[in-house]
Formats: sequence, C-alpha cells, structure tokens
Amino acid sequence: MKRMKRSLSFLLAMLMLLSLAACGGKKDPAPPDDNGTSQPGPQDPLQSTVVQGTEADSYRKHIDIALTQQITTLDPGLVSNVQHYYLFNMVYNTLLFYDNSTKELSGELAETFAWADDTYTKIHITLRPDVVFHSGAPLTAEDVAFSLDRTTSTLVTNTYDHADVIDEHTLDIVLSQPNVDFMYVLSHNSSAIVSKASVEADPDLGGAVGTGPWVIDMKNYVAGDSVALVRNDAYWGEKPKTESITLRLISNASSRLIALQNKEVSLMTSVNPTEVSSAKSSPDITVHDYATAQMYYFAFNNTSGPAADDLKLRQAVAYAIDREELYLATGDTGASPATSFWGWHMQYYFDDFDLDLGYDPEKAKELVDQLDNKTLHLMVNTGSSDYRIMSQVIQEQCRRVGLEIVIDEVDSAGATANSKYASATHEAMLYSINMNDWDSDMGRLLSVGSNTNKAVLNNERITELLGLGVSTTDEAQRAAYYQEIQTLVHDNCFYIPLYYTSDTTAYETGASGMHLSYSRDHDYSYICIPEA
Repeated sequence: MKRMKRSLSFLLAMLMLLSLAACGGKKDPAPPDDNGTSQPGPQDPLQSTVVQGTEADSYRKHIDIALTQQITTLDPGLVSNVQHYYLFNMVYNTLLFYDNSTKELSGELAETFAWADDTYTKIHITLRPDVVFHSGAPLTAEDVAFSLDRTTSTLVTNTYDHADVIDEHTLDIVLSQPNVDFMYVLSHNSSAIVSKASVEADPDLGGAVGTGPWVIDMKNYVAGDSVALVRNDAYWGEKPKTESITLRLISNASSRLIALQNKEVSLMTSVNPTEVSSAKSSPDITVHDYATAQMYYFAFNNTSGPAADDLKLRQAVAYAIDREELYLATGDTGASPATSFWGWHMQYYFDDFDLDLGYDPEKAKELVDQLDNKTLHLMVNTGSSDYRIMSQVIQEQCRRVGLEIVIDEVDSAGATANSKYASATHEAMLYSINMNDWDSDMGRLLSVGSNTNKAVLNNERITELLGLGVSTTDEAQRAAYYQEIQTLVHDNCFYIPLYYTSDTTAYETGASGMHLSYSRDHDYSYICIPEA
C-alpha cells in the first residue's frame, strides 16, 4: 500500500541571505493545527508537541526519569543516539533550533544566521551576547569553532570543513561542499556547543560543561547508572520550574513501569507492549504511544562476502522475509512495514517501485534454486533483544525457502567494531537508524566511508546523486535525485528495509512541559509537576 505524502515547504531557499533573530531560550514547538503539520506516519503518529499543563502556585522540586539504556558519556561530541539526546537536550544548546512540528529553523545560541551567498558553502553566524557556560565563562565564537572541529558525528563531519572566527561573537562556518541542509545539522545534538577552556583543562570530563538550562551535578553522577542534574539559575533563556532531575537507568521495562506506578519515577520511556493496556488503565499514569522515525533494516555487505556480487541471493532474502511476522514477534504491535529505505516522515519519500520485493516465498524458492551458495552469515548484536528475536525469525523464514542463515552473535562493542566501513567483516547484519527530517540525512547510510553505512556501499551513481540532492534548492530536481536513490537501493537490494517502530512514553498524570516527538529525541528540560 502506498502512503500519500504532503509536500513540506522547502525552507532554505527562503533562508538564504536572511538573518533571523532568536526568540530566546529553548523553544516550544507550536502545537499542530487541525490538519496536522507533520507527515502522517505508518500508524497514528504523535505530533511533535509540548505536553500542556495548568499553572500552579508551586511545583515539585525534584523529578526522577527512567531510561532504558546507559548513558555512557556526558560529552555530546562523542556519541549520537536517542538515550544520550535526552541528556544533551537538557544540558547543552545548539546554534539553531529546529521545530519539527512547523518544520522551521530559528536561532538558539545564534542571534542571527544566514547563507553568505548562493553557493551554500558558508554560513554567517552572530552569537547571542548574553550566554555563559555552566563554568561561568562567556560563550565565544572560539567555543563554537572548537565544538564543531572536535565532533565525531558524520552528520557534521561529512560536510563541515572549518570555521573562520571573525570576532568574539561572529564567525563563518565553511563547508567542504555545498549542503543546503547544513543549517538543520546545526540544530542537531551532534552540533551541541561545549566550552573550549573546560575541555582543554579536563579532556575526560570537560565536555560536560554546556550552556543549557540544566547543569550536571558531578558529585552525584554515577557512571552507567544515573545522571543528576540541577537547574541552571544563570541560564540565558527561560528557567525550568523544577529544581533538580535525575536520569536513572532501569533497563527492564516491567521494572520501569513498577517504579512509575510506585511514584519512584515520574516519567519512563518505552512501556513493554504487553503492559501498555495496564498502564493506560491507571488514572495516575498518562501514556503516549506513537509511530517513530526509527527504522529496522537488514544490511548486506556489498563489498565482500557472498552477497556482494549476488543480486539473486539478496533478493531471495528480501522475498523470504515476512515483515509483519517479524515485528509482531518483537511485540511491537504498533509497527508498520517499511517498503523504501527512506524515512516515512521525509519530504521525498518514494515507494512506487516497478519491482515488488515484498514477501513472496515462492519467488524466494525460485531464486534459491538458482544459487550456488545458499548460506549467509548474519551478525547479531546480543545487546538488543529485538535483534536476537528478529534474527531467529529471519533464520526460520529463510530456512523455509532453502536458505541457511548462520547467526554470529557479538556484543554491542563487537557489532560496532566489526561493521566499520574500512574494516567490515560481517556478511550481513541487522541494525536500526533513527532518521532526522531532512532527506540528505540518509547520506549517513549511503556515503562512502561512513561507519553508519552498514551495507559498506560504494555506488558511484548514488554518491553522485547524494551530492546533487544536497546542492540544490529546486524541489523537483531534489525529488528526482532522491527518488532515483531509493529506486537504486530497492532494485539492487543493497539494504532490506524491515519496519518502522512504534514507541511509548508514560508519565505521572499532571506532569507537563515535556517536548515529545516522533523523532524520539524528547526534550524534558521543562518537565514539571504541581505540588499536591
């Protein structure tokens, strides 16, 4: 079934040579209108919105939030994933703010921002003059240049070249190639600004010093277990109503829900699918369940191994996989099959392919009969129960059509090490990606040299199309480029898109101020609960 998509307004053409004033503080996205402002998701998506509450005379001083996975670093320049975004949204600021309800950019640390010309290779930034780090040091252009120079995120490094510091509050960000979407990158957590002086003084923990509304309480920080935060009363924007927050690791979903029911925590991420009904039945708990921008996928190694030069093998696996059986086995009843290796929420999503690679075991058997090699090793990250379950289901699905899938189990570190672009050893693997709104974000999974490119793909035409797509503001041209990319990936079966996930956020009824988003990088900076 094809999903109809409304066209999103293309903003950057209007942004060129314009200077936009910041509105102050972290922004609250405008609630969607009656017709919605975000793309419709596979199910009924949670529109990006701020949970509204009622004003009170006083608010609870402390709130605990339960997370599903460890926060392994306090430094936004070193890691990029959803669990860390919760922390980074609270502790750091970025130059720009992106509202994924309205699809608009505005200034955050940048007072003004503009493309220097129509080559889309230089952005002129003027910083707010009233911002100080948690250390008390003023924010300068040197801090911005330092932060961008040191980040390891491919969102930044794929295009960023350097920054020219003009004066204390002015700089030019220079790109290595045209990228009309780079302003969006400057709004992403991977572009969070840290204190140059703090990092140089303490390379291990100096990256924990930001400019955001919350300060990390290092005295009460327990690595791998909990992060204590205290309100930044010197914050340049709106001050939170809550005085302190602790982000706690509770990896077991049932234990998280029990903690919420017992009011040991006030908010939890990812309710166990089997317990959603129970959580919703409680008047003391509010549950949001929603389609997400996360996609699970099957990646072949297209450089080495049996699938690299065997399209029939890749297609046989695609035909053998029953996506619905796959996500139901994981318990994700709100998931939706993915037919294109692209984000459903992106402007140029396309799935009207001439070649149907959907579940068809008879076609799979026909292809398997033509194969010389009928064995494929699938690397599986044992740190994720979903990966383990999916690998076993896929193994059985492929067995039914005559393909042998050998499961090679590795831990999370092993999965990362064994799938690096330059030294990948896997024949195939399962993975997921949480996609941003802008279409060129897919370049992370398709670019030569990117460690996010789990297909180890080096396709000259796709590389050319990625460059063309990111260098023009012409919507028709961009649509054509990105449609061709999706068709090439689909027809050649470089990746097999599996499904878009659903998720839940549950919290104590009465809590408000949370910015919840289908992108899953929720911002809890302004969570508050009225005193009883």
